[in-house]
Amino acid sequence: MRIAILGAGAVGSWFGGYLSANGHEVFLLTTNQAHINAVTERGLQLRAQSGVTVATPHISQPDEFSEPVELIIALTKTFQLRAALARLSDNVLADTSVLSFQNGLGNAEVIAEAVGIENTWIGVTMLPVDKIAPGVVECMGAGTTWFGHATGVHLPMARTIQALFADTALNVQYDQFIQKRVWGKVAFNAGMNAVCALANGTPGTIASYPPAKELVISAAKEVAEVAEAFGVNIELQSVIDTINFACEKHADHIPSMRQDLLDGKPTEVGAINGAIVEKAKKAGIPVLVNEMLATLILLAEQSMAK
Repeated sequence: MRIAILGAGAVGSWFGGYLSANGHEVFLLTTNQAHINAVTERGLQLRAQSGVTVATPHISQPDEFSEPVELIIALTKTFQLRAALARLSDNVLADTSVLSFQNGLGNAEVIAEAVGIENTWIGVTMLPVDKIAPGVVECMGAGTTWFGHATGVHLPMARTIQALFADTALNVQYDQFIQKRVWGKVAFNAGMNAVCALANGTPGTIASYPPAKELVISAAKEVAEVAEAFGVNIELQSVIDTINFACEKHADHIPSMRQDLLDGKPTEVGAINGAIVEKAKKAGIPVLVNEMLATLILLAEQSMAK
């Protein structure tokens, strides 16, 4: 299968690298020219606890890509997705599927606009992947990835997508009730990602200071309440267990919001805390913790950009 990875940052490179190493024709698309140069010259290094795998996927700027593909795996920021998919309109076939492993809410709606709801797939990943240097990504912890159709319908393509990852080191599972996973990841990120970014810390930092973990859990509780108002039960205890797991097993991971602030880039806060604030307003639910975190992250973005 010909696969385009739209947004070949840390996680996108990790997925694309392993799919390429398993024999699939993979095209990594990124605007990071240093990453492109490094992968082209030396291959893509995938550093794991079990050792180093070197993959040789195709890699280019999105504007330079002209191949038709059967599957697009989206890993851009949510606010970049619409424009990124528009650039690939000539690469999309009548039955090309788009699978989002992005953080936040709203990705399915954007994908459906581009390729139709029948070709729209969404998912979440809990892999703690970091980009170490151009051409080098690292994952030193375990994490499951789930996917499903945006409507919850089981389609034959689900088996095809599952089979892509079957013989790789990636633990990717089909879940018919994927919306619960998506909202659950938002609940996890609303506190963990935002607090790590604001504290310039890691899950290990949060673990070392109990009031910080309580703040993270408070944000998750608000998300759970909003999700329930929209008909989604995310099983709050499962989210809290994931928070505890990250604090213990992913202690040194640098979450994406913190990395974005360090790089002086916009974060995903609008699709995470910001999206929860907007949905809470519609449901008439107070979400003071998420409002505070969203405000502080946006302030930090302005400060880091100067």
